[in-house]
Amino acid sequence: TSEKTFVGYFESWSAPWSDDPQCLQLANIAPYVNMVIVSFMQPDATYPGGDTMLGTGLEFSSDPSVVKKAIAVLKQRNPQTRVLIGVGGAAYSKFGDLNPGAVAGVVKNFGFDGVDINYDPHGRWSDDEYRHIVRAIRQALPRPYLVTVAAKSVGAYGEGEWANAQPSTPWTGVLLGLLRSPEAEMIDQLNVMSYDAGTSYNPVEAMTAYQHIFKGNIVMGVSVAPEIWGGHVCTLAEVERLAQAVIDQNAAGMMLWSLQKRELPGTPTAQQIAQKICEKLSLGDCS
Repeated sequence: TSEKTFVGYFESWSAPWSDDPQCLQLANIAPYVNMVIVSFMQPDATYPGGDTMLGTGLEFSSDPSVVKKAIAVLKQRNPQTRVLIGVGGAAYSKFGDLNPGAVAGVVKNFGFDGVDINYDPHGRWSDDEYRHIVRAIRQALPRPYLVTVAAKSVGAYGEGEWANAQPSTPWTGVLLGLLRSPEAEMIDQLNVMSYDAGTSYNPVEAMTAYQHIFKGNIVMGVSVAPEIWGGHVCTLAEVERLAQAVIDQNAAGMMLWSLQKRELPGTPTAQQIAQKICEKLSLGDCS
């Protein structure tokens, strides 16, 4: 296998119920998906400790103890796979009330390897708040725990040769402040959400812009159609081209939103996209 990373987001709300951790969907993810991000936990979560998900925002239908055992089964079956908890996302925006102790408690009790920060403050973006979030989570979870960031598609645009890169959106340049701050050293990986950006967006150009500002691991994402905004439909040919660019520009790997997302009729399924990424990045058995 190669040293590339393949990140797959796992929707807690889409996981079918089971009382057997061996059979839970989470325990049976293919080994070539070597980083799994379980989504999503509330930034302002409350967590009393133990095998409970009350107050966390996670939406598994299975008992929390079964989920905990399923994570252990997955890591036993696939020793190279790291499992992170995604914090935030579109539905959970109360980062001003971040509870890093609760986040760290869930990570440690359930056997996660770290946190993916998905900062989406619904129009009130704050570089200071973003830096505080990264710093607080890293202080609660020192290395070797991982701290990754879900980065906006156009977050590295807005200056230099990318001053007029398209599309121009309210998210243009929003990662520049964080990635120039001391907190950037606390980030292990950027998972670039290179989708939901319309048909004028060029993910290879975006990758180049991110590589210009951030010298750590950068993973480029694709989404199963339909995308939330912009009307773009991801094709397998596009997945292959982006994966080749990742190889050519020595980026860290690829990401998929999401492992369970249902596709538009006539468009590639999550499994087809995942297998194409596996094949292109030489991640082993892609069956």
